[in-house]
Amino acid sequence: MRSKIRRIIFPIVLFLADIFAVYFSFIFAYWLRFYSNWVPVARGIPPFELYHTAIIVVIFLWEIIFIYSGFYSERKIDVINEYLRILKGVFIGTVIIAAITFLYREFTFSRLMLAIAFAISTIIIFVFHEIIRIMDIYLGNLLLGTHKILVLGSGRVAEDIQKILKKKRNFEVHHSHFSDLEHLRNFINAYAINEVIFSKSQTAHKEIIKVANICEDFGIDFRFVPDILELSRGEIVIDEFLGIPVFRLKATSLYGWSFFAKRLLDISFSLFVLMFTIVPLLIIALIIKLEDGGPVFYEHKRKGYRGGDFNFLKFRTMVVNADQILDEIKHLSERSGPVFKMKNDPRITKIGKFLRKFSLDEMPQFINVLKGDMSIVGPRPQVLWEAAHYDEFAKRRLKVLPGITGLWQVRGRSDLSYEEMISLDIYYLENWSVALDIRIILSTVPAIMSQKGAY
Repeated sequence: MRSKIRRIIFPIVLFLADIFAVYFSFIFAYWLRFYSNWVPVARGIPPFELYHTAIIVVIFLWEIIFIYSGFYSERKIDVINEYLRILKGVFIGTVIIAAITFLYREFTFSRLMLAIAFAISTIIIFVFHEIIRIMDIYLGNLLLGTHKILVLGSGRVAEDIQKILKKKRNFEVHHSHFSDLEHLRNFINAYAINEVIFSKSQTAHKEIIKVANICEDFGIDFRFVPDILELSRGEIVIDEFLGIPVFRLKATSLYGWSFFAKRLLDISFSLFVLMFTIVPLLIIALIIKLEDGGPVFYEHKRKGYRGGDFNFLKFRTMVVNADQILDEIKHLSERSGPVFKMKNDPRITKIGKFLRKFSLDEMPQFINVLKGDMSIVGPRPQVLWEAAHYDEFAKRRLKVLPGITGLWQVRGRSDLSYEEMISLDIYYLENWSVALDIRIILSTVPAIMSQKGAY
């Protein structure tokens, strides 16, 4: 009962906070535009009463947009995605208001005031949402108790669900290996469980229905994670094209408009980085040339997007004949799987050790990004002989552009096993979002400075 009250109160508080945020933003934007002397007023000051009436209409329209944008749905998204969702909702609302005032000539919002209101309302709504979220975690836990979730079953998916839920402060996570229905009833009673997430391999359909019925009898939520996730780990989508709900695996996230948005981010970020680092890069190139007279760049054929080959660029960190020496030392690899990695690789030059320590040897790959061979974030491009040993699971990472950085680079770099690297790459391509890319980019610098797994 307390859990249901909490799920009703939280969106209502958000709704009321958004009304105040939009109202305050437009009032403040009106004052800033016409009374602050920040911008000269050329055509006189429009009456406040007229603008105030228009603001009430704006609040009504924006709240409808916010509802359809999912502002008040059950909150289980991270901070960056929350901000992007707010930005999207406010942007759509602003565009609609601008269109209405353009068509309805009797009244027109100042375009500058509308721009100011857009910026202010985005920030204020986001701040309010975060304050309310924090209050929900601490004050809600104090007054209404934590949301108690029982993860029922065993296997890798059940373990992953527990890890994810334990990071959420407003969840109290319990786990039990499913034995029988009586055990489940006793567990729900003993720990006052609010929700059951069932994940168990080789579960009969009748068993699932029985568990769901017990949860319904107790008036608690029930979620079921299909066994197929053990194989794919992808996102399951409910599809009703047959007239009945069926499960289907969601395709790789990076296609269509998502691919276009990612390329736009890649090009903009690469140009920005190269523009501000051109002088240090030229100095590095000169040092490499002076050390042994060899080429500045290392070019190598790598496996890329959709299995195509491309010339991969790096600052050269090894002796000139490194590829020939590799055949002699492959047996010394310190990582399992079809990949070579060695901490004290004898082929690395003096300047090469420094460049690798801080990942500066990767900088020329921004040129690969501009050429369309790579992305800022994605699975690492693999050498041909490594990719030749991929199984069907690992081949999925070739469905997207390879990246300069990625999930496994910020989760341990070379200290991870081959299997962990592949799993993280597959997770990335199945769960891509602009927010995930931004989080990985922001996490890359601390990962580099920690020097963990850098060799």
